[in-house]
Amino acid sequence: MNLRNYQEEAVTSACSHLAKGINPLVIAPTGAGKTVIASEIMRRWQIDNPGKPCYFVAHRMELLDQAERTMQKFGVVGKVLSVFAREFAGITADERRTALVVFDEAHHAVASSWARFSEAFTGPKVAVTATPDRMDRQKLEEVGFVQAYEIAIRTLIEQGHLVKPLAYKMPVELSGILMRGYDEPMEAIADSIVEEMKRWDRKKAIAFLPDVESSEKLVGLLNRRGCRSAHVDGSTHDYMRSHAIESYKTGELKVLCNVNLFTEGFDAPETDCVILLRPTQSRALWVQMIGRGLRTAPGKADCLILDPMWVSGENAFQPADAFTVFPGAKAGVKEGGCCPMDVAEVCDRDAEQKMIDRIAKEERRQQAKDARERGLIDLSVACACFGFVLPPAGKDEAPMTPAQKAELERFKVYAVEVTGSQASWMIGRLQARERLGLATVKQVRKLRQFGIGGALKMTVGQASAAISADWRMAGKKPFTIRR
Repeated sequence: MNLRNYQEEAVTSACSHLAKGINPLVIAPTGAGKTVIASEIMRRWQIDNPGKPCYFVAHRMELLDQAERTMQKFGVVGKVLSVFAREFAGITADERRTALVVFDEAHHAVASSWARFSEAFTGPKVAVTATPDRMDRQKLEEVGFVQAYEIAIRTLIEQGHLVKPLAYKMPVELSGILMRGYDEPMEAIADSIVEEMKRWDRKKAIAFLPDVESSEKLVGLLNRRGCRSAHVDGSTHDYMRSHAIESYKTGELKVLCNVNLFTEGFDAPETDCVILLRPTQSRALWVQMIGRGLRTAPGKADCLILDPMWVSGENAFQPADAFTVFPGAKAGVKEGGCCPMDVAEVCDRDAEQKMIDRIAKEERRQQAKDARERGLIDLSVACACFGFVLPPAGKDEAPMTPAQKAELERFKVYAVEVTGSQASWMIGRLQARERLGLATVKQVRKLRQFGIGGALKMTVGQASAAISADWRMAGKKPFTIRR
């Protein structure tokens, strides 16, 4: 099977890590073909390790079924295993010690069930995941995985491997409590869904809800409005769940409502609308939900993200947050319609600039601290002491030279972000005072600090004498204690 360029890069990097005895972590968003990447890693590993099996481990049947089919296509010798398995019939101790194990959706790999599984299989391992958050990434590193490859969801969209997102903030002001307890807010949600899907000409939508009661209630309201819908959750009977999914894929159902079910491992490329009706504090989950609608399909140009205004207030995420790549990026509320990709790009630039400014500020703070420890005085303070007003910088003027910086420091003056002409202007005045034998910057500052007049006209000697004669600066006691 021909791999996409980024898939080949991911496989090559992971195999290189394995050859060095390092357990690789591959990060690729929903729709990137993680199962294909994993299967090709296993196939190439078996070429270098003939006779040794591979095992694909996941926590949901949908993921395992998909992986089993893909492994067969690639000719991988091995099995798919549920992470919840406690016994491994037909797998010898030697195989558990030498086999390659691939953990799918590996941001779960630090949970106790995954840890127990990992203890049983002690050979090389690969972790594959779509959206680890920063804490998950640290935990994966703690259990021995090293990041080998990562591609951003925005990159896949820009390359045409995923469709572009559209976002519309539905004008529904609700709370989770109202949603579960009253009919009227749910009526408003159902009306808005029907209206927006018609307005945007959407064919299939997946809706994520917070609980079974809300989901079933919404399904009833949508069906009464002529929008064929069904509900599924983890407790739904396998037959009913399969029937609902098949009906959705064939187009018999327009909206498929679910609770904690389709955030991972669900593949329905024709989905052109995602309805976010559950709160979350997890960015990873937020991206997983939105990613359900970004896969490409014939005739599909984009995916609509319907996000009621109340959800954003409870989960602190906006649609654009699924597409940012900079760790500190955070989108603000955008009412109505918007392009989340464009918003995400602006957020990334803003977050990066804030980080650069923060680093620069910290560097300036540290430089200023170092300068004070060397007895230097800030340029702005020096100008204030002498009553100077630094001239404005010229347009696109070059900064001061190292020689100018050194000359200012000879006069005990510390300066940053000063242009060459400004430094030259200040140096000229300091040199003129030096030729006249007038008080230095440090002397003038100290004299002014304690209210001694005429400091600017004093010579170096006069200033030194005045400083020595003042008890506050010379360290003398103002009075003598009599016993």
